[in-house]
Amino acid sequence: MESREYRCRDEGEVPAPRVACFETLINLSTYARWWTLVEVTPVGPHSRLHAGVHFRFSGARPGGQRFDWSAQVLAVEAPTRIELAYTGGEYVGRTAWELAELPNSTLVAYVYRGVRANSSKAADHFAQWGTRLHTVAMREDALAGLARVFGGPGADLDDDVWRRDVRRRVAAGVRALEIE
Repeated sequence: MESREYRCRDEGEVPAPRVACFETLINLSTYARWWTLVEVTPVGPHSRLHAGVHFRFSGARPGGQRFDWSAQVLAVEAPTRIELAYTGGEYVGRTAWELAELPNSTLVAYVYRGVRANSSKAADHFAQWGTRLHTVAMREDALAGLARVFGGPGADLDDDVWRRDVRRRVAAGVRALEIE
């Protein structure tokens, strides 16, 4: 498959202490609450991340194809980093959650350390979007949703309204990418 590695760093400020953000990120059972376009499912009995835990991602941009891929936790350094590897399905390569404490909040980043397509569908996706679509989705969905959980923008919206708003914002971001 394609040998090109993709790298990016998508980050957002979350209005909560780093320890609280970290506890949310290592608990897969919280993901559905804040990451609306992606389903994250444990493989096996563990919903808390620690080295060796496997889980699956399944997601799609609004109006887009569904992508499925697996991941494994490589290392956990509380409360600053969760090192991951995509291990099959559409993608393979290294990623991580990184957390940096700010005076009254936390800078949370999702980092592609070198992700490659593992299918022709994923190769076509990267050929069209590179990591630009990933950045839109992380900014408007995952990172915004994580901030919302801790009282950030959108905290006053009910979950259904929030999900519709995420889909609207991501779709607008995709349209903007299409005309670039």
